[in-house]
Amino acid sequence: MTKLTTIPFHDDTLFVSEAPEGVYVAVKPICDGLGIDPKKQRERIQRDPVLSEGGAMMALPSAGGPQETFCLGLDLLQGWLFGIDAARVAPEAQPRVLAYKRECCAVLFRHFYGGRPALGHGESIQPARDEPVPVKRQLVTEARQTFGTRAAGALWLALGLPRVPEMGEPPRQGALALAGAAPGQSSPAPAAR
Repeated sequence: MTKLTTIPFHDDTLFVSEAPEGVYVAVKPICDGLGIDPKKQRERIQRDPVLSEGGAMMALPSAGGPQETFCLGLDLLQGWLFGIDAARVAPEAQPRVLAYKRECCAVLFRHFYGGRPALGHGESIQPARDEPVPVKRQLVTEARQTFGTRAAGALWLALGLPRVPEMGEPPRQGALALAGAAPGQSSPAPAAR
C-alpha cells in the first residue's frame, strides 16, 4: 500500500510516496518550482545508469483524479539535484536551485528518518539492521559524507550489507563495537576469497 505525504519546502510542496519498496519523491513538482523542463529532467534521469534504477511511476492525486507521476527514490534525489547546473537555469531560478541542493534532501530525510535518537558512544546500532536496504544505503552515504570512507565502510559491514572480495579486509578499528559484538565476543570471520 502506498501512502502520500506532502511536505512544504520554501514556497513549494514536495509530494512523497511511501511504498513498501521505499520512499519516492515526485520529480515534476520540483522541476516546476525550479523552472526547468520536467520531461528533459526525466529523460536525463532515465539515461543515467544509477539514477534510472531509482525511478518509478506512482499514482498521485490531482484535480482531475489520480495521475501517474514519475518519481525518484529519496536515496537518489540528491544525486539528481546535484546534476542540475545552476548556471544554466534562468537567473531568477538560480537561488532556488541552490536552496534545493543545500536543503531539500536533508528536509526530506529528517521528515522520514530524523525522529530517531542519535546513538551515544558505544551504543549498538542493531535497530538500524532492521531498516530497509535503501535506508541503510542512505545511512552509509551520510556517514561517508560526514565522517569519511573508513566510517562508511565500517557502517556498511555493521548494517549487514553485502560484502564482496574487492572490498578488502574489514576495518579493524572499532569494528567490534560497530558490529554490535559484546565484549569478549569475536567478530564475524571475513568472507572467503
